[in-house]
This record gives sequence, C-alpha cells and structure tokens, in this order.
Amino acid sequence: MIYYHFSCQNPASQLIQIRLNLFNSGEKPISIQLPAWRAGRYQLANFAQNIRGFRVFDEKKREIPFQKMTKDRWKILSNTSQTIQIEYEYWAGKMDAGSAWVDDEQVYVNLVNCCFEVLDRSEEEIEVMLDLPNFPAQVSTLIPVSSSIWKAENFQTLADSTILAAKDLIHWEYRENETAFHIWIHGEVYFDKDLLLDRFKGFSRKLIQDFGEFPESEYHFIFQLLPYPHYHGVEHRRGTVITFGPSEMLREPDQIEELLGVSCHELYHTWNVCRIRPKELLPYNFSKETYTGCGLILEGVTTYMGDLYLLKSGVYDLPTYLRHLEKIVNREASSFGWKNYTIQESSFDLWLDGYVPGIPDRKVNIYSRGALLALSIDVLLLKNGSALARVMQKMWTDFGKPFKGYDLEDFENVVFEQFSDQTEIRAFFANFVHGYQDLFPKLKSLLAEMEIALETTFGEDWLVHQLGIRTNADGLIMQLHPDSKAFSTLMKNDRIVDWPVEKSGVSECLPLHIERNGRVLELTLDIENSDFFPNYRLASKNSSTLLEKWKG
Repeated sequence: MIYYHFSCQNPASQLIQIRLNLFNSGEKPISIQLPAWRAGRYQLANFAQNIRGFRVFDEKKREIPFQKMTKDRWKILSNTSQTIQIEYEYWAGKMDAGSAWVDDEQVYVNLVNCCFEVLDRSEEEIEVMLDLPNFPAQVSTLIPVSSSIWKAENFQTLADSTILAAKDLIHWEYRENETAFHIWIHGEVYFDKDLLLDRFKGFSRKLIQDFGEFPESEYHFIFQLLPYPHYHGVEHRRGTVITFGPSEMLREPDQIEELLGVSCHELYHTWNVCRIRPKELLPYNFSKETYTGCGLILEGVTTYMGDLYLLKSGVYDLPTYLRHLEKIVNREASSFGWKNYTIQESSFDLWLDGYVPGIPDRKVNIYSRGALLALSIDVLLLKNGSALARVMQKMWTDFGKPFKGYDLEDFENVVFEQFSDQTEIRAFFANFVHGYQDLFPKLKSLLAEMEIALETTFGEDWLVHQLGIRTNADGLIMQLHPDSKAFSTLMKNDRIVDWPVEKSGVSECLPLHIERNGRVLELTLDIENSDFFPNYRLASKNSSTLLEKWKG
C-alpha cells in the first residue's frame, strides 16, 4: 500500500506539508509523476510549479538521492532501504472547485493537484491521512477508513477525489434509491434548508429513474459558499466541489436557480464523464495532453441535460427553464466561430485555447454550442419516438457501466439507430456537428415544432445593433460583427474618444475619433440599417404533444 500524510504547520503561509511513504522492493529506481492537468478541465495546469522542498529519505531519515527527469517527473535512485519517504510542500493558494486553498478556516485540496502517481504501481491501494487537529470537520470523496483516514483503490481514484478539513462544516443528507447523498457547506447559508433539499431530491430522483441506477453508493456535494463573486463546479466520481459567491446573493430566487443548475450539471457528470468516457480519456494520462473530439458529449450534452432535468423533475417550471436556456442561446449567438471550426475541432483544441476567449471567432464553445446541438438532437429524437435521455441511458449500459471507452462514432450510431428513416438526423450531424453551417435557422424550426418561439429583439444600443460595434462602458471596442462595414474600418481594442456616441444628427456618415495604440485617428463610418447582434427570447405559445414529451 502507498501512504499519504497531510499536515499544515502554518495556515497563513498557505503551504501544506505532504509525506508520501511507500515500500521499496529495491529492484529498480522508482519514478513518480505529478499530474500536469486535472479531469474535467482539458488544459495544462502544471501543478509542479506549486511544489517546493522536495526531499527523499529512508526509514532512518537518511537522505536518498533523486533526479528530476522532466518538469513534473522524478526518479528515486536505487537503494536498499525498505521504506522510502518523500517529503515536500504544496502551495494551496487558488480557490476554485478544482484547485487547493488554505487559510485560517480550512485546508482544501483536490488531490490531483499535489499527489504523485508511483509509476508501475498505479493499481496499488492508497491511504490518505489528515493530520489536521485544528480543522476537525473533515470530508472527502474517498472511501472512509476512520475519522481522519481515507483510502483509494488506485491512483485514478485518488486523482479524482478531493478533501476538505475545516473548523466547522454544515452537513445535511438525503437518500434516493440506494444512495446516500451528503451536502457539505463551508460558508454562510442564506437560503431555506428544506426547500433546497426538496429540489435536490427532485432532480436526483429523476436522473436515477432515467438512467436506471446510480453509479455509487454514496455521493458528496461539497459547497464553498464564498463572500466574494465566484461560480465554478468540478465533478468527481463520488461527489462534486462547487464554489459560489457572494453567498448572501443566495437570498435571491434567481441565484438559487444558478446553484441548482450547477449542482444538477455536476451530478449528471457522475454518469457522463466520470463513467461514460471517451476512449482517449480511459484511463486518464495526467502527464500530458490527451486529445479528444468528443466535447459535444462531454460538456454539450451535460450542459443541456443538467438544465433539462431541472425541468423534467419539476424543480423548474417551463418559463424558468426557458429563461435559463435563453442565456445559452444569447451566449452562442454572439460567436461566429462555427464558420471556422466545428465542435469536434474545437474540442480537440481545448488544450490550446478552450478556456480563454482566443482570437476572434476561431472556435466554438463546447458548452454553449454543444448544449444547443444536444437540444436539437433531442428534438429530432422526440419527433421519432425516442429522446436523448434514452440515448444516454444506452451509452451508460454499453460504455459507462462496463467502464469501456467510446468514440464519437459510437455516440452517433446510438443516436442513428433510434430512427427508422435516418435521412434528417444524418444530415444534421453532417451540417452542424461535422460541418460549418449556421445552427440558428435549424434550431428555430425545431423549437417551433414544440410550440416554442425563438424571437429576435434589438435593444437601444444602436452601435451594436445597427453598426455591429460592441463596446464596453468606456468605449473600448470588444467585438465587430464580421458582416458589418465597421469590420473593414475599425479594430478590436480601438477606443472611441468621443464617447458615448449619440445617434441624433447622424445621417449617412459617422465621424469617429479613434485611439489606436497611442495614435488618434479620424475615421468616417458609413451608416448601415442592418440588424446585428440580435437578442433572443424564448416564448412558449401553446402546449403540444412534443413539448409534453420533452418536459416528461
């Protein structure tokens, strides 16, 4: 067995002291690899930059020589010691749902950040001990052994887990089917406990009903409710960490809706991603980039289904659901990356720029674009007597439950086999998943078949809607519509000097003073009467059989 020991001598330093103990067979040097990224975020994080004071000792506390082989791989040189003890410190100074944080109130760590994989011994059982007497309230998504000790069956399980030790934690629980669900809260609570539990029971029950079972016997929702703005969630096989702030905003119903949305999203990941996983990610190779084109399924389906199950379970009514769907629609409407990159190509390139804006309109967002593609596929399935929920249930039985990886073609085939006439669905995948077609006309027609209108409106910002120029509050140009005349004259990050620009008195031409990289330019812009950057609104007209199937 491999042993980890965590302590924290000075929380103000935000440094955690970590000890790794393992038995040494003495046959060959031991190599250890620190992850360079974490599950759920396909971007190099290079956690090794947070390590200091790396040392290796034998059972008599004599130093053992080691060699660093790469930025995050070490080799412990051969010796005759029976036990090897590796000591180091990890800086826990980043608060989000996938990182590590220490202060005077808590020690919180996603273990993938700071735990080494002992190469050639990845399947050994691992024990984690928390020596944190000043933080007695402790929880982990690992399997408990005693009050401060947990275990993982292997390194993959360890890397997909988190620990939280605090001076105080709020703990609630509920049961659905055979699973015990725990809610752990660090921070201030400004909402009704019974109402929240009722909502959580509702979407948990409906998810289990549609999938047929829950993958784990126990599940932990771990909430960091913060006093400052924050919003993030990360999935684990036996739980999730969710950061939300400011916590006092949870007095408001619309903010509770946001908390419910991220919670249901992360719970859906228990099936989809934690178990239903592309071949390339099974098992995870945390030492380097692992490319996959399956972002549509990983995050697109999860984003769509996470919100839909709030509707299907009755947690949201239809107007509430449509209000949240509107946000996704409007987020996607302002991007033209679909002209240049498919969702499959954008998924592959997550490692390049998937979590930053990147250059204008280079790629699509796998979350928002993926959700609208998933919605469209679901409507096409509903029209043919099936549903995306049925497809994902089959993905669970065929790939998730046996823990066998899939590829994009496997998903497509499960979808296609739901249709007696595959013409329309195959054309959809060709045009919008593998092709570069504008999704919105198709989306509008599919929603109309459910008696949901996708309506366009235009606000009072005439620069945005008439000229295609999107600015911030200081007149800095943030985006230019690629079909506008302004696109050929102005540049992103130009600043309009005479801000704000009034429409009154403007006839055919608009004179502008532009500050561009220290220069002030006098430009003239032809006035257009086009409609750029529409705002989208969703409205349910009448009930229909298709709509009722969707809601059910």
